Amino acid sequence: MRWGTGGAGWGPSAFPFWWGSQLAAAQPGQALLSPAAWGQLRLSVIGGREAKPHSRPYMVSIQFGGVHACGGALLHKRWVLTAAHCFPRSVVGTAVVGLHSLRDHGATTQTFPIRAVCPHPGYDRQTMENDLLLLQLEGKVTPSRTRRLIGLLGRAPAAGTECSLAGWGVRGHGGLSPTLQELEVTVLDTRMCNNSRFWNGDIAPTMICFQGRHRGSAPSKGDSGGPLVCGKRAAVAGVLSFTSPDVTDPFKPPVATSAVKHKNWIRKTLRRGCGSPQPGRTGQTDHPVLFTQVGF
Repeated sequence: MRWGTGGAGWGPSAFPFWWGSQLAAAQPGQALLSPAAWGQLRLSVIGGREAKPHSRPYMVSIQFGGVHACGGALLHKRWVLTAAHCFPRSVVGTAVVGLHSLRDHGATTQTFPIRAVCPHPGYDRQTMENDLLLLQLEGKVTPSRTRRLIGLLGRAPAAGTECSLAGWGVRGHGGLSPTLQELEVTVLDTRMCNNSRFWNGDIAPTMICFQGRHRGSAPSKGDSGGPLVCGKRAAVAGVLSFTSPDVTDPFKPPVATSAVKHKNWIRKTLRRGCGSPQPGRTGQTDHPVLFTQVGF
């Protein structure tokens, strides 16, 4: 596995909370949190419902030691979009595509080692700005009914836009959800989210603040890195980043990093890969034309 250059704060104190005993033992401690990320958690869906099996064929489970840790979105046959805080240097991960049940890695799924890890060069673990990362897979996903690409939304969603998210994260006070859960959400006004009663100015222009459409519904531990999906034709608007310790606190709504506002970096990385400390491995994709869906 290769690491790309760039990305701030990759020391031990940057490692966020990991779900699962194997992961907890694999890293030194909880994240160092800024005011913006004082409640940073690996964002499961509370108050949602089980998704229809394989109705979101772009969803990816990022796993460490065989344990689900984060979600991701399949943008290209070789590339997965997730959150930068999901992937510490010291842990070797895999990406599982075509999954519905965490317990059933059957013929509908493909599992890939990670070839390259490309965090956004402007990622800041203190403010959680630019919390994006692209994973290059060691191999190509074979498209099927259960494994499909998703594109980027054409423009940033306005306040009031209805979107959705999905994940395998923690349900209530229990463990990881055995099956993919989904939740309907509404995008909130950034100015309101930056009000002193809410995130008090910590929401950057490249972040998306949102809330569950039904009272008491929210993402929680285990959903970080999953896509915020909007539009009549499903497309990625953002990537789940952080929330409050009380995930249903109406004054600390969950936050995603805008994928739309980072589409130039995403497009460049998908075409060219990222820098590598290991010689002889370019990390480039096979084809420069990457999307046939909603996007650039």
